[in-house]
This record gives sequence, structure tokens and C-alpha cells, in this order.
Amino acid sequence: MNILGITAPLSWNQACAIVVNGNLVAVAEEERFNRMKHSPRIPPYRATEFCLSQSKIHPNEIDYLAIGYRSPMIAYLLSTIENIKNRDFERIVREAGAFAEYFIGLVRYKEWLQKIGVDFSKTKLSFIPHHLAHAASAYRSSGMTNANILTLDGQGEDDAGMLGFGTNGVIHPLAKIGHHQGLGWVYSETTDLLGFKSHSDEGKVMGLSAFGKKSYKKNPWHVENISYQLFHNWNTQFWRQYGPRRYSHEPLTAKHKILARTTQNFVEQAASALVRKLYSLSQCNNLVLAGGVGLNCDMNAKIASLPFIKNLFVYPAADDAGTAVGAALEVAAKLGEKADYEMKDTYLGPAYSNSEIEKSLKEAKVPHKRYKSTDEIATLLVQGKIIGWFQGRMEFGPRALGNRSILAHPNLYGMKEKINANVKHRETWRPFAPTILDEDGPRLFKNYFYSPFMTVTFHTTSYGEKLLSQTIHVDHTSRIQSIKKNDNQKLYSLWKAFKKQTSIPGVLNTSLNDDGEPIVCSPKDALRTFFATGLDYIILEDYIVCK
Repeated sequence: MNILGITAPLSWNQACAIVVNGNLVAVAEEERFNRMKHSPRIPPYRATEFCLSQSKIHPNEIDYLAIGYRSPMIAYLLSTIENIKNRDFERIVREAGAFAEYFIGLVRYKEWLQKIGVDFSKTKLSFIPHHLAHAASAYRSSGMTNANILTLDGQGEDDAGMLGFGTNGVIHPLAKIGHHQGLGWVYSETTDLLGFKSHSDEGKVMGLSAFGKKSYKKNPWHVENISYQLFHNWNTQFWRQYGPRRYSHEPLTAKHKILARTTQNFVEQAASALVRKLYSLSQCNNLVLAGGVGLNCDMNAKIASLPFIKNLFVYPAADDAGTAVGAALEVAAKLGEKADYEMKDTYLGPAYSNSEIEKSLKEAKVPHKRYKSTDEIATLLVQGKIIGWFQGRMEFGPRALGNRSILAHPNLYGMKEKINANVKHRETWRPFAPTILDEDGPRLFKNYFYSPFMTVTFHTTSYGEKLLSQTIHVDHTSRIQSIKKNDNQKLYSLWKAFKKQTSIPGVLNTSLNDDGEPIVCSPKDALRTFFATGLDYIILEDYIVCK
């Protein structure tokens, strides 16, 4: 079967995926093509075109369209019932507009699909509940036969999360987390109050929390097993207690840092309580995690440290973009296809050949040449050059994992501040991550385990602190990407060459984009970023460009 999976058109993170005979062939976020960050509530038109092209599937060969959300009418009905239970009548009115927008967006997307050749007389629609789609994205990509499943976000339909158990290819929902317990909303409200952009800058709050010297003893949340509750109309009282809102031009004070830490601590406690509850029900040592809150690497580290957790898999695109994959895989599984696999990498987007890249370079009248070997690039890194690295198929998810990356020396004093100020154009206190050679992981980080997707933070050893200073946060942690030879051979070769010259088994790795922009997709995107930022060189497949 050919199954096209999409996020719901009311989502903040739009994506399209295609699954052919149970195999995930391609997936990408819409933002990478239209260059609009997250592409909120814009159906994934161009991402769909890419998926069809990559899979070589004609539109009239699509058997199912899988949407990672219930149908608009059912979703609104369930949400309304939940709001009535919680006496939240303002929310009923507010959500009416959102679900109407969902319905209109879905109709427009279907009409567009029909124009490009999808025949809905034979292509079936399948609506997969939002948190089931999240759950499927993680469980069916984890390679685990048996696993506890936890999904956490702000709200999807009438809930903000799900506790479940996966066994032998079947997902069993055990309990839902109501939207009045939405950890994602807690984090988004804090993000907004601190003067950042909610649904986008939550990572800034996580980074800022490390600067908080303490937490507020009194906070509007309560954690006891899984009975934490956000009080009725909690956001109004929350803003009264911790406001007023900081504006972006205003300095970050000790009060702001303490608030960030308070929120981070609460989310870690609440999530850990939910994981303990799951373990008490199943006695299973495996856990998979998805939903937007799953991008909180510090929370994931706390979960990984729980004594009964043996294996943890966090879906790399844990936000709503991942529901496009989850919906398609779940439909495939329901049709009896083998849809479960072990995710080895996230390189599922477009790739560009040397001839395509050379054409773009010539059109832009950019001087260029072929480089000889990764030793040549390693030497530039040793010299302190900041390099754009554009190779192979684009990553899926919010983190650059070596194909659309900015690379730099991880231990040159001032490198972090230089990249923040001159390349990324963002706050100078923001941390960076390293990509490290897996074989050296235990010497660099405490309680190390293979972590290929930058989904967990680790505390450094004194050895790691010494070698990777520009990638270590103020709390002595780092969100790492582990790499083995078979993960990405070209990147591995570069890392080995850099280690040979410096004895350092890792390189600073951040996403190839400017602040507020999506990660680059095409060679033209990469060149625009190169010339608009303080990058010294950019490597486009076998070509090198310098300023």
C-alpha cells in the first residue's frame, strides 16, 4: 500500500511523509520548502510534492491519506465535552475557530491533491487520533517489541498526552492526560511570559533554566504521583504571580531565570511521575517518548536516569511534524503490513547532486572548487574557521545531525560567543551541542549511552569539560549526537581527521540556518545563509566555497 501521511492543517508544525509497503521512504517539514518557520496551519503542499517525487509514486497510486488527528467534527465534539467538564466555556468558543480552520485547511488540501491527480474515489481517508499518531511515530520507529509509551504536548483534540504500552506491533492506550494537565501549555506560557516566542522558543527556556540559582518554593502546580493538576484558569493566576511579561529588548533578570528553572523542574517531576506510573502498570524497562514536550532534552535526561529505565527512545521529530509519520505507519500496521523498524538516521529529506549544486553555484556567480579530502576540511576547523556543511539527504526534525550543519572547533576560547553573535545572530548565552565519536563517549560524558539524535543531555566528565568547552552549558551538561562509522561515513571520516590533528573526538555542530529561519534545504538556501552570516566556508557536497 502507498500511504501519504500528514499533520493536521491546524498544527503548528506541518509535514508530509510517505510509507510504501510499510517502509518509510521520505518525510520533510513544509517549512524547509516555503522558508516560513514551522509553517503553522499551512497544509504541506511542497512537502507532499517532494514525498511523491522521492518515492516515484504517482498521485493516482496513493491508497490512503492518513491524517494525524481525528476528523474536525469529532475532535471538536470531544474537546467541547472535555471543556464542559472543566467549566471552561471560553475555550469552547476559542476552539471553534481553530477547528473551523482545520476543516477549511483539510478541504483545500484535498482539492489540491485532486488537482495533481489523487483520485478520492479510490484513495481512502484515515483519521488517526493525535496522540496515537505521536505514539506510533515513536513505538514503530524504536525497534522495540515491547515498550511503555508516553506522549506529552500542549493539546491534541481533548487531551495533552497518552500513557500506553506497545507489544508485538500493537499499541494499547492505557490512559489519557487531559488538556487541563498539558505540560506543553505550562512551558509555552512560561516561554511567552519570559518574552520569547511560544510554540517556537521553548528551547530557550530550557537553556535559561540552567542559570536559575533556585526554584520558587510556591508555584501553581502540584506533583504527587500522577495527580498533578493545573488549577482552573491557571494561566491567568500564573501571569499575575510571575508577571508582568518581559519584552524582548529588556534584560533577563534573576527572577526570569528562577521562573525558567521552576518550570523546568516541574516538567521534569511531572514527566518522571508519569513514567513511574507506567512502569508500575507494566514492569517494562523500555520507554518510547513523543509529543512536543519530548524535545526537552533535560527532561529526557531525568527520565533516562530513573533506575528502572533500560532503553529510552525519543522520536527525533517529537513535535507535531512527527504525527505525519505516525499516522502513516499506524495505518500501514492496521492494514497488516510490517510497519515497525529501528530508526537508524533521520536523513529522509531531499538530496542534491554535484551537478545540481554546480549549476546553482554558476547561476549565483560564486567562485568554487572541489576539495581533495576531509583532511582539508579538518585543517580549516583546527584553524578556527566556521564551516557550513551541506551533504546528502536533509534531516527530518528540528536538529541538524550532520547533513545541514554548521561545524566549528569545540574547544577554542570564544567560539560559542562568536557563532552566536556573528553567525546565528542570537543570544550569546545560548548553548551549542557537539557531535562526538561513539567510541569516545564514555570518557567524555557520565552515564553515557549511544545517543544519535540529540534528544538527551549528559553531564560531562572532567576530560569532556577540558576538550569540549564551547559545547558545554553552564550546568556542565551537553546535548550530544553520537556517531558511528556506519551512521554517516563522510561525517565520521571528518571527525576522525579532526581527532587525528587535535586529539579531540568531537566537533561543535549546530543547524545551518540564521536565527528565526528554518534549517536550509537547497543549495540556494545554503548560499543565502552563507553570504548573510559570518560563516568562513561552506561545503556543498564535493565543492568548497570561501569568502
